[in-house]
Amino acid sequence: MTAWYIARKDLLLLVKDKRAVVLLLVLPLLFISIVGMTTGQFLTRDENNQRFKIAAVDRCETDLSRALLTRLEQHGELLVARMPSVEEGRAVLKRGEVSLLVMIGPEFQERADELRISDIVNSDHGPLAAGPASLDVSFESRPTALGLGRLLEGVLFSQVIKVVAPVAARKNPVTRAWMRDRSNDEADPDAKPLIPSPPTTGAKSSSAAYLWIVPGFTVMFAFFLISVMARSFISERDNGTLKRLLLAPIGTGSVLIGKTVPFFLTSVAQCLLLFVCGRLLFGMSWGPEPLYLIPVIICTSLAATSLGLLLATVVQTDQQVSSYGTTLILVMSGLSGCFFPREMFPPLMKRISLFTPHGWALRAFDGVLTQSHVEGPQVLACCAMLVGFAMLFITLGWWRFRSLS
Repeated sequence: MTAWYIARKDLLLLVKDKRAVVLLLVLPLLFISIVGMTTGQFLTRDENNQRFKIAAVDRCETDLSRALLTRLEQHGELLVARMPSVEEGRAVLKRGEVSLLVMIGPEFQERADELRISDIVNSDHGPLAAGPASLDVSFESRPTALGLGRLLEGVLFSQVIKVVAPVAARKNPVTRAWMRDRSNDEADPDAKPLIPSPPTTGAKSSSAAYLWIVPGFTVMFAFFLISVMARSFISERDNGTLKRLLLAPIGTGSVLIGKTVPFFLTSVAQCLLLFVCGRLLFGMSWGPEPLYLIPVIICTSLAATSLGLLLATVVQTDQQVSSYGTTLILVMSGLSGCFFPREMFPPLMKRISLFTPHGWALRAFDGVLTQSHVEGPQVLACCAMLVGFAMLFITLGWWRFRSLS
């Protein structure tokens, strides 16, 4: 009961602290909304924003080159802007309006006419061994595109091959006969095409990005709680309240529980609020089995408040809270994948991220939100690791608190 009175008192003080309410509840939602607007998935929602934008310059101007551009425009994941000249194409690429510039050279038709079906089949050693340049097709991407430019080049070159393959196939009697039969089949309106056309719409779900944005910022701001918690301890100490509590016939455990429970409840409420807003405002999926979110949120909040307890017993001044707490939050968030999806981390960074409670929390959220079937034991194992971190932080915090008191 003593711990409950202390917890109720701290909870009332926390609610009255407008700065803490903004930091813990409003700021996370604001960050998620801003990221949603920059990715075109909130207020500025636009399906075209989810497609890769490329500029295309046709210097060949033949039926084959026009067929290539038409095929690229029909691809669901691409948004093609035709440019009248190379200079204008490079200008839009430089301004960052497109991710890649495709240039079809004047010899495209001539080089495609020289191909045979064996060249298509044996593309690694034949005339196509030089890649797009062998067909007078070239690509340019921005230096900041990292590996995206090369990935797009590979995808686009595969589309080039699909366009020129029929040209080469007509020179072979066997494939020419097969193409003739296929043309007859396609003349039948009830016949199904042997090779389906590229999808005309392939924009990603508007909630796809939130599957890592919401969990990432939820975990990061859950651990922002440690600064507020540390300031609460310092305020109690400076006002003399903490000393009076320790002089009263109250056990150390009751004091620590009473000081920790309000922040734990606040952290749980914060996480629930962000996921509810993610569902209502952004259409974010909660995965096939949303009930698994409950233990993950509880264990994440437990680890965050336990780290806050440890930090509160280490810092001595408000300036130390700002420097130590902010540094700890940003470093651990960056290492774990709160700012960037963990799936894109190199293997070494993935292993390093698991030395933080953030990494295990994100791994658990990923297992619940993005998998077609939730692996319960794996998610619960992540929760167990979070509880292990919490026990470690509580033990160290209790030891530090006893030594200080």
